[in-house]
Amino acid sequence: MIKKISVRWFLWFSLVAGYAVILGALLYFNLFKYVFDVNLQNQVIDTVRRNASVLIEGLVTKNYITMPENDIITSWPRQDNRILGVVYFNGNGTVRYHKDAGMWGRTLPDYERGGHLETDAVVEAFQTGRSRVIMKADGRLYEIAIPLKAKDNKIAGVISLDVSRTQVKAEINKALYSYLAGSILILGLMGLVLYLFVIRNVVNPILYLTESIDNISTKSLQLDFVQREDEVGALAKSVENFLTKVKGELEERELLDKNRQNYEQEWWSSVLAITIPKGSRAIVVDENNNIMHTNFELNIKKDGPIHLLDIFGGTQQDIVHIVGQAMDNPGKIFRAKTESNGRTFGIKTLQLNSKGGIVRTIIVLEPLTQTKK
Repeated sequence: MIKKISVRWFLWFSLVAGYAVILGALLYFNLFKYVFDVNLQNQVIDTVRRNASVLIEGLVTKNYITMPENDIITSWPRQDNRILGVVYFNGNGTVRYHKDAGMWGRTLPDYERGGHLETDAVVEAFQTGRSRVIMKADGRLYEIAIPLKAKDNKIAGVISLDVSRTQVKAEINKALYSYLAGSILILGLMGLVLYLFVIRNVVNPILYLTESIDNISTKSLQLDFVQREDEVGALAKSVENFLTKVKGELEERELLDKNRQNYEQEWWSSVLAITIPKGSRAIVVDENNNIMHTNFELNIKKDGPIHLLDIFGGTQQDIVHIVGQAMDNPGKIFRAKTESNGRTFGIKTLQLNSKGGIVRTIIVLEPLTQTKK
């Protein structure tokens, strides 16, 4: 039984734990993705904002890129390997810096028609005046467009950066693997503890209770089980209460049967005294041919019920035969003659059946003549 329960426990716990781990993995994957991606975007935007004053000053004072601006922009990819490319736009939309010097001075529409704008991040940054982040290259890159505003809140220029998500994806996968390993370890330990708890506090007591119930004697009707202050103990107490009720009802029924037998013997004594002529002998037997009542004294000493054959033995076959006829034909009187101890008797037998299943057979022996010696 424990093996069967262990297998079921393992299957059900594995299914529930697997469902919880998968659901949690989906939740945490999206949470990791959001946290790490937002962190990446904020770090890149902060990098630009730390140098915004120098860039804005160059945009306001010069129509071409200055050395301080060039030094700052070209330093970003060297300092942060996540930044793969930088495009620097003037406030009028012309290209102020590009790694390809041939792109310098191109207007935004020309730059877009040349297929160099893969997303609308730059256009939306110009239009809204807010930083815009759009994923591209099948999720491998972010294009982050950051507007640079002068004192009058006018857009002086826009920085467009191509930022790699490789490191972010690696961090997400690492965090997810750590989550999965931790979840499996925790669920495994929790499952083991719960399994041992269930086996010790539920399964074993139920097995002991089952064995105790199987070993209940029909004579004593007592449950041999150590009392416990838990649900199994409450169940055992219920079983004990039930056995007590059954024992009480059986004792009441036994007493009732005993009293009924005494009442029935008194009843038969009265009936036979009135209906059986003086000198005749009457015997009442039950469905097992055990003697219920006689109107004469039996000189037979025996432990347990006295059988009809204990009186007549095997010599009076005619009596046994006629009793058998009466039993096969309830409600019909059968007559015969027999001799015993030199005397001739007439025999009458009748079997009475009640709707309650009580079967009684009456045998009357009437002396007929006295055989002379």
